[in-house]
Amino acid sequence: MTGSRWLCATVGLSLVAVGCGASIPTRFVLERDIGDYRYRRYQRVLDVEIPVTGNEATGHTATYLHSARGHGMTVTTAFVTVYAHATALAAELGDALRTLGTYEVTVTEVDGDYVWRVDGGEERWLVWVAGQYMVKLGAPHGTEVPEEISGEYLDLYPSDLDEHGRARDGRPSAGASRQQRQERQHDLDMPTNLREGAPR
Repeated sequence: MTGSRWLCATVGLSLVAVGCGASIPTRFVLERDIGDYRYRRYQRVLDVEIPVTGNEATGHTATYLHSARGHGMTVTTAFVTVYAHATALAAELGDALRTLGTYEVTVTEVDGDYVWRVDGGEERWLVWVAGQYMVKLGAPHGTEVPEEISGEYLDLYPSDLDEHGRARDGRPSAGASRQQRQERQHDLDMPTNLREGAPR
């Protein structure tokens, strides 16, 4: 996925879930006001931002508006992607995020959960995996994701990630990505004396 597609998808804007909040909304996003942020609209999308081979997905977005005196109207977006299955999802999405190129991806702690922070300068997002779900929250232009919104979504979708941006042991999205499995197989196929750390 290219950085431009990531940006364009952002601008263009009842399941029982193991490890997720007690009451996942029917359409997966919060269709109500959150604090001072007014719910504006819902949209379902089939062209998800990060496709994973062999793991079909659909996306669900919500838009929230905030009016601050002297600052005009700001927009915050929530994008929940629902994948068919959770296994290895954290690793697959982590690999994809690291290919964005012009975006800086770090791990940060929010409300006691670890999430990826994706920074493109003026565009910033919080992204994480919770079971079969990827949650992406977009900040108003040039600002950070509002705490009211990140807190509500983390309550619904507690992050599977640890402080290194990997799925914690025992979480539904744990497991090696396709790329990681290929790298391991490559190492196994290499003669023992050529492997990293082999005695010289």
